[in-house]
Amino acid sequence: MQRVEDFAKIEFKLNVGWNEIKDCIVKRLGEMFQDYPDYFFTEQDVHSLLCDIANEELQLNGITPTETNDRHEVSLVHHEYPTPFRCDMNDYRFEKKDKPPYERGHYDLVILNPTFVRKNSLDLVCANNLEESETSMTYANSTPLLWVCEVAFFPKIRAISNTAFLQIRQDSLKVKETLKHRVGAKSERYCMTGSVLVFSRHNTREAADLRKQVEKLEETLELEIILTTA
Repeated sequence: MQRVEDFAKIEFKLNVGWNEIKDCIVKRLGEMFQDYPDYFFTEQDVHSLLCDIANEELQLNGITPTETNDRHEVSLVHHEYPTPFRCDMNDYRFEKKDKPPYERGHYDLVILNPTFVRKNSLDLVCANNLEESETSMTYANSTPLLWVCEVAFFPKIRAISNTAFLQIRQDSLKVKETLKHRVGAKSERYCMTGSVLVFSRHNTREAADLRKQVEKLEETLELEIILTTA
Protein backbone atom coordinates (compact mmCIF):
# COMPACT_ATOMS: atom_id res chain seq x y z
CA MET A 1 0.00 0.00 0.00
CA GLN A 2 1.32 3.46 -0.92
CA ARG A 3 1.86 6.26 1.57
CA VAL A 4 0.27 9.72 1.25
CA GLU A 5 3.61 11.29 0.35
CA ASP A 6 3.98 8.76 -2.47
CA PHE A 7 0.76 10.01 -4.04
CA ALA A 8 2.04 13.57 -3.95
CA LYS A 9 5.14 12.47 -5.85
CA ILE A 10 3.00 10.60 -8.40
CA GLU A 11 0.74 13.58 -9.05
CA PHE A 12 3.77 15.85 -9.46
CA LYS A 13 5.36 13.49 -11.97
CA LEU A 14 2.15 13.09 -13.95
CA ASN A 15 1.55 16.82 -14.06
CA VAL A 16 5.09 17.51 -15.21
CA GLY A 17 6.12 14.54 -17.31
CA TRP A 18 3.17 12.42 -18.40
CA ASN A 19 3.53 13.24 -22.10
CA GLU A 20 7.18 12.20 -21.91
CA ILE A 21 6.20 8.88 -20.36
CA LYS A 22 3.58 8.28 -23.04
CA ASP A 23 5.99 9.28 -25.81
CA CYS A 24 8.58 6.86 -24.44
CA ILE A 25 6.07 4.01 -24.46
CA VAL A 26 5.13 4.75 -28.08
CA LYS A 27 8.78 5.13 -29.15
CA ARG A 28 9.89 1.86 -27.54
CA LEU A 29 7.02 -0.06 -29.10
CA GLY A 30 7.71 1.38 -32.55
CA GLU A 31 11.40 0.60 -32.35
CA MET A 32 10.73 -2.97 -31.28
CA PHE A 33 8.36 -3.47 -34.20
CA GLN A 34 10.82 -2.03 -36.71
CA ASP A 35 13.69 -4.13 -35.36
CA TYR A 36 11.71 -7.40 -35.11
CA PRO A 37 8.61 -7.20 -37.35
CA ASP A 38 8.43 -10.96 -37.77
CA TYR A 39 7.88 -11.41 -34.03
CA PHE A 40 4.33 -10.12 -34.53
CA PHE A 41 1.78 -12.52 -36.00
CA THR A 42 -1.39 -10.85 -34.72
CA GLU A 43 -2.65 -7.56 -33.31
CA GLN A 44 -2.79 -9.24 -29.90
CA ASP A 45 1.00 -9.66 -30.06
CA VAL A 46 1.29 -5.88 -30.34
CA HIS A 47 -1.18 -5.42 -27.47
CA SER A 48 0.89 -7.68 -25.22
CA LEU A 49 4.13 -5.83 -25.83
CA LEU A 50 2.40 -2.45 -25.44
CA CYS A 51 1.05 -3.53 -22.06
CA ASP A 52 4.46 -4.77 -20.90
CA ILE A 53 6.20 -1.57 -21.96
CA ALA A 54 3.52 0.65 -20.39
CA ASN A 55 3.78 -1.15 -17.04
CA GLU A 56 7.56 -1.01 -17.15
CA GLU A 57 7.67 2.72 -17.94
CA LEU A 58 5.26 3.51 -15.11
CA GLN A 59 7.38 1.50 -12.70
CA LEU A 60 10.56 3.24 -13.88
CA ASN A 61 8.87 6.55 -13.06
CA GLY A 62 7.83 5.40 -9.61
CA ILE A 63 4.16 4.90 -10.52
CA THR A 64 2.90 1.64 -9.06
CA PRO A 65 -0.52 -0.02 -8.51
CA THR A 66 -2.88 2.27 -6.58
CA GLU A 67 -5.59 1.71 -3.97
CA THR A 68 -9.21 2.69 -4.55
CA ASN A 69 -11.03 4.50 -1.73
CA ASP A 70 -12.59 1.17 -0.70
CA ARG A 71 -9.11 -0.33 -0.34
CA HIS A 72 -8.68 -2.42 -3.48
CA GLU A 73 -5.24 -2.25 -5.05
CA VAL A 74 -5.46 -2.07 -8.85
CA SER A 75 -3.10 -1.84 -11.79
CA LEU A 76 -3.25 1.39 -13.79
CA VAL A 77 -2.82 -0.38 -17.16
CA HIS A 78 -5.76 -2.26 -18.69
CA HIS A 79 -6.89 -3.86 -21.94
CA GLU A 80 -10.45 -3.67 -23.27
CA TYR A 81 -11.57 -0.88 -20.96
CA PRO A 82 -15.14 0.22 -21.83
CA THR A 83 -15.99 3.56 -23.41
CA PRO A 84 -18.05 5.99 -21.30
CA PHE A 85 -20.72 6.07 -24.03
CA ARG A 86 -22.64 3.80 -26.35
CA CYS A 87 -21.71 3.85 -30.02
CA ASP A 88 -22.53 2.48 -33.45
CA MET A 89 -19.48 0.79 -34.96
CA ASN A 90 -21.09 -1.35 -37.63
CA ASP A 91 -19.53 -1.42 -41.11
CA TYR A 92 -16.52 0.67 -40.04
CA ARG A 93 -18.71 3.55 -38.87
CA PHE A 94 -18.33 5.41 -35.62
CA GLU A 95 -21.18 7.40 -34.14
CA LYS A 96 -21.85 8.14 -30.49
CA LYS A 97 -25.29 6.94 -29.33
CA ASP A 98 -27.32 7.65 -26.20
CA LYS A 99 -29.60 4.63 -25.85
CA PRO A 100 -29.91 0.85 -26.42
CA PRO A 101 -29.76 -1.26 -28.51
CA TYR A 102 -26.33 0.27 -29.04
CA GLU A 103 -23.52 -1.10 -26.85
CA ARG A 104 -20.35 0.42 -25.51
CA GLY A 105 -17.06 0.13 -27.34
CA HIS A 106 -13.73 -0.83 -25.75
CA TYR A 107 -10.22 0.60 -25.90
CA ASP A 108 -7.25 -1.59 -26.74
CA LEU A 109 -5.33 -0.11 -23.81
CA VAL A 110 -5.83 2.57 -21.17
CA ILE A 111 -3.80 4.00 -18.33
CA LEU A 112 -5.91 5.07 -15.37
CA ASN A 113 -5.30 8.32 -13.52
CA PRO A 114 -4.04 7.32 -10.02
CA THR A 115 -5.76 10.38 -8.54
CA PHE A 116 -9.10 9.17 -9.91
CA VAL A 117 -8.46 5.64 -8.64
CA ARG A 118 -7.57 6.86 -5.16
CA LYS A 119 -10.73 9.00 -4.86
CA ASN A 120 -13.27 6.44 -6.06
CA SER A 121 -14.60 2.93 -5.46
CA LEU A 122 -13.54 -0.17 -7.35
CA ASP A 123 -16.93 -0.39 -9.10
CA LEU A 124 -16.58 3.10 -10.53
CA VAL A 125 -12.95 2.59 -11.49
CA CYS A 126 -13.80 -0.64 -13.34
CA ALA A 127 -16.70 1.13 -15.11
CA ASN A 128 -18.46 -2.16 -15.86
CA ASN A 129 -21.98 -0.77 -15.50
CA LEU A 130 -22.66 2.21 -17.75
CA GLU A 131 -25.74 3.51 -15.96
CA GLU A 132 -24.11 3.35 -12.53
CA SER A 133 -20.95 4.94 -13.89
CA GLU A 134 -22.87 7.81 -15.45
CA THR A 135 -24.64 8.51 -12.15
CA SER A 136 -21.46 8.32 -10.07
CA MET A 137 -19.47 10.36 -12.60
CA THR A 138 -21.76 13.30 -11.86
CA TYR A 139 -19.70 13.79 -8.72
CA ALA A 140 -16.31 13.07 -10.24
CA ASN A 141 -13.72 15.79 -9.66
CA SER A 142 -10.75 14.31 -11.50
CA THR A 143 -9.98 12.99 -14.97
CA PRO A 144 -10.47 9.17 -15.03
CA LEU A 145 -8.00 8.25 -17.77
CA LEU A 146 -4.53 9.51 -18.59
CA TRP A 147 -4.25 7.78 -21.96
CA VAL A 148 -6.41 5.76 -24.33
CA CYS A 149 -4.70 3.87 -27.13
CA GLU A 150 -6.08 2.04 -30.14
CA VAL A 151 -3.93 -0.39 -32.13
CA ALA A 152 -4.31 -1.51 -35.73
CA PHE A 153 -2.11 -4.25 -37.20
CA PHE A 154 -1.81 -5.39 -40.80
CA PRO A 155 0.17 -8.61 -41.43
CA LYS A 156 1.99 -9.07 -44.71
CA ILE A 157 -0.13 -11.92 -46.00
CA ARG A 158 -1.03 -9.98 -49.12
CA ALA A 159 -1.37 -6.35 -50.21
CA ILE A 160 -2.81 -3.92 -47.66
CA SER A 161 -6.58 -4.35 -47.52
CA ASN A 162 -8.91 -1.72 -48.96
CA THR A 163 -10.59 -1.61 -45.56
CA ALA A 164 -7.37 -0.78 -43.68
CA PHE A 165 -7.95 2.96 -43.74
CA LEU A 166 -11.60 2.53 -42.75
CA GLN A 167 -10.48 0.59 -39.67
CA ILE A 168 -7.94 3.27 -38.76
CA ARG A 169 -10.51 6.01 -39.28
CA GLN A 170 -13.03 4.25 -37.04
CA ASP A 171 -10.46 3.85 -34.25
CA SER A 172 -9.43 7.48 -34.64
CA LEU A 173 -12.99 8.78 -34.40
CA LYS A 174 -13.53 6.73 -31.23
CA VAL A 175 -10.44 8.24 -29.62
CA LYS A 176 -11.38 11.74 -30.78
CA GLU A 177 -14.87 11.39 -29.27
CA THR A 178 -13.30 10.19 -26.02
CA LEU A 179 -11.09 13.27 -25.81
CA LYS A 180 -14.16 15.48 -26.25
CA HIS A 181 -16.11 13.66 -23.52
CA ARG A 182 -16.62 15.49 -20.22
CA VAL A 183 -17.67 14.21 -16.77
CA GLY A 184 -18.75 15.68 -13.43
CA ALA A 185 -20.22 18.98 -12.34
CA LYS A 186 -16.98 20.75 -13.25
CA SER A 187 -16.94 19.22 -16.73
CA GLU A 188 -13.65 17.43 -16.21
CA ARG A 189 -12.01 15.83 -19.23
CA TYR A 190 -12.65 12.10 -19.33
CA CYS A 191 -9.21 11.43 -20.77
CA MET A 192 -6.07 13.54 -21.01
CA THR A 193 -4.61 12.22 -24.25
CA GLY A 194 -5.19 9.56 -26.91
CA SER A 195 -3.29 7.81 -29.68
CA VAL A 196 -3.90 5.49 -32.60
CA LEU A 197 -0.89 3.27 -33.31
CA VAL A 198 -0.85 1.53 -36.68
CA PHE A 199 1.58 -1.27 -37.49
CA SER A 200 2.11 -2.84 -40.89
CA ARG A 201 4.52 -5.60 -41.78
CA HIS A 202 4.59 -4.13 -45.29
CA ASN A 203 7.62 -2.04 -46.25
CA THR A 204 7.67 1.74 -46.75
CA ARG A 205 6.95 1.52 -50.49
CA GLU A 206 4.07 -0.92 -50.09
CA ALA A 207 2.47 1.23 -47.38
CA ALA A 208 3.04 4.58 -49.10
CA ASP A 209 -0.61 5.20 -50.03
CA LEU A 210 -1.82 4.23 -46.56
CA ARG A 211 0.71 6.61 -45.00
CA LYS A 212 -0.65 9.51 -47.06
CA GLN A 213 -4.19 8.72 -45.92
CA VAL A 214 -3.11 8.45 -42.30
CA GLU A 215 -1.20 11.73 -42.38
CA LYS A 216 -4.21 13.52 -43.84
CA LEU A 217 -6.51 12.00 -41.21
CA GLU A 218 -4.10 12.98 -38.42
CA GLU A 219 -4.12 16.57 -39.64
CA THR A 220 -7.90 16.67 -40.03
CA LEU A 221 -8.68 15.22 -36.60
CA GLU A 222 -5.72 16.87 -34.82
CA LEU A 223 -5.00 13.51 -33.22
CA GLU A 224 -1.84 11.45 -32.77
CA ILE A 225 -1.95 8.69 -35.40
CA ILE A 226 1.38 6.93 -35.97
CA LEU A 227 2.05 4.43 -38.76
CA THR A 228 5.04 2.15 -38.27
CA THR A 229 6.14 -0.13 -41.11
CA ALA A 230 8.56 -3.04 -41.25
